[in-house]
Amino acid sequence: MTHSIPLSNLESSPSAKFHDLGDTYTGWITDVAERQQTDIKSGAPLTFSDGTPRMQWVITLEPENGDPVRLYAKGGKYRPATGKGASMLSAIGQAVRAANAEALEIGGELTVAFSGLGESKPGMDAPKLYTATYRQPSAGSIPASDLYAE
Repeated sequence: MTHSIPLSNLESSPSAKFHDLGDTYTGWITDVAERQQTDIKSGAPLTFSDGTPRMQWVITLEPENGDPVRLYAKGGKYRPATGKGASMLSAIGQAVRAANAEALEIGGELTVAFSGLGESKPGMDAPKLYTATYRQPSAGSIPASDLYAE
């Protein structure tokens, strides 16, 4: 039995940077992995108060032009203060449902845009809100004439 490691797992991709409203990333999904969130300063794994790991989805996009980029999709329920949108994870879920898909698949095309800010809590930055669109990967097709030897 042979094992393979996707190239996207062998290379380090930069994180998507959503600095300004309207910042958008579009690309083909090359990898999707669930990982535990870590503290941005110490790198220590994050957990909820009951000890359950705080998880996130790491989605690698290959844009048409440029280097791959990683999205770190976390959940949460936020009320918009400006703009519109939801947590990145919720926005992607809404996009998958809108595409009549069952799941986010390798080869699908994903667009994520920074579209608003949620209500901030005292001492914390306002959460970023996102909108997303998703297009399922198209099934490969082979013309019938290529399936038959002449």
